[in-house]
Amino acid sequence: MVDEELSSALRDLPGRALSVPVEERQALFRNVSAVLRNPGSWLYEL
Repeated sequence: MVDEELSSALRDLPGRALSVPVEERQALFRNVSAVLRNPGSWLYEL
């Protein structure tokens, strides 16, 4: 599950960062940061 979340968050990150409007870039990086900060946090919710 964590691998899927991380893969999804990082998939084509450079391309997306360049193609999304500037206003949306912050949310894009927040999403990646949240996954990196909490790897495996889903385990505690089971």
